[in-house]
Amino acid sequence: MTIASTSPWPARAVSHERRIGRISITLVRSTERHAIRDRAEIEREPDDTIALVIPVGHRHYFSHAGRNGVVEPGEYVLLSRSEFCEIAADEGLFHWLVRLPAGELRGRLPAIDEHLGGRFAPNKQMAQLALELVISLAATFAEHAPPNPEALATEVVAMFALVIGSEHRDAEGAARQTRYRLRRRIFDYIETRLGDVDLNPRRIAADNRISLSYLYSLFSDHQTTVSQFIQNKRLQRAYELLVGDPKGTLTISEIAYRVGFKNTSHFSRSFNQHFGMPPSEARLGAERSLATGASRAGGRPRSGAVRPLVDVRERAPAA
Repeated sequence: MTIASTSPWPARAVSHERRIGRISITLVRSTERHAIRDRAEIEREPDDTIALVIPVGHRHYFSHAGRNGVVEPGEYVLLSRSEFCEIAADEGLFHWLVRLPAGELRGRLPAIDEHLGGRFAPNKQMAQLALELVISLAATFAEHAPPNPEALATEVVAMFALVIGSEHRDAEGAARQTRYRLRRRIFDYIETRLGDVDLNPRRIAADNRISLSYLYSLFSDHQTTVSQFIQNKRLQRAYELLVGDPKGTLTISEIAYRVGFKNTSHFSRSFNQHFGMPPSEARLGAERSLATGASRAGGRPRSGAVRPLVDVRERAPAA
């Protein structure tokens, strides 16, 4: 992950890493307000781990594969390092960072991918237990490694799987699970076809063998429309391309066409309306992304902030 789009994390930061076998625990403290892992870094440095971020002292903001939100001290958010992600804070980065092997977590919690990006609210007691565990492990093994680090790592992964599995999912049933998985399939379908200017609701419904009305209902769960979702995803992808290409290898017009806009002027207007800044400014100053204009009062972005594409939490089905 990169701080301010130029320096490898934790450059210009005070950090203390503790390794316990295949797990790492790091306390990151930096005057920088923004860290990003973009597509170029993912390709250059593949990493199949899941980062658990616990803010210390003040709230942090995150963006993960198009899903944005706020995480308060004592809470946590899971970010996959194999996907585009950002973490930011108005008062500078100050958080615990725990990197866990994704495959091992998935073996203990098959639905781990559903918990990425703050989709569900954490159980407060279990989140507190996770924080205390992280602090205790970092303090206990500050000078010397544990006698059997891999065995301890196995138990730590198991504990974090319990913490994550305790997140509030509001007693969703089989029908909700099926609906969620279908929605994820459609989201993935859209993600892989953003550059297709002819992508539309009728085609999406037909290719996924559902009715148009049912497709609309899936998106109404997130208080958006299919067309709005597509446009927001295109804008988010464009943002990722811009901040990941500060030297301008791709022109703004090329990025607009690559993400499915038919003309540059429409793209620029839509981008400015969504992010509160023109595409050129996003490229020149990535540090003005999701944290810069965020309101301390309620976590609502102002000009210069990345706006949420969909609700961060899943809702319980209506009774």
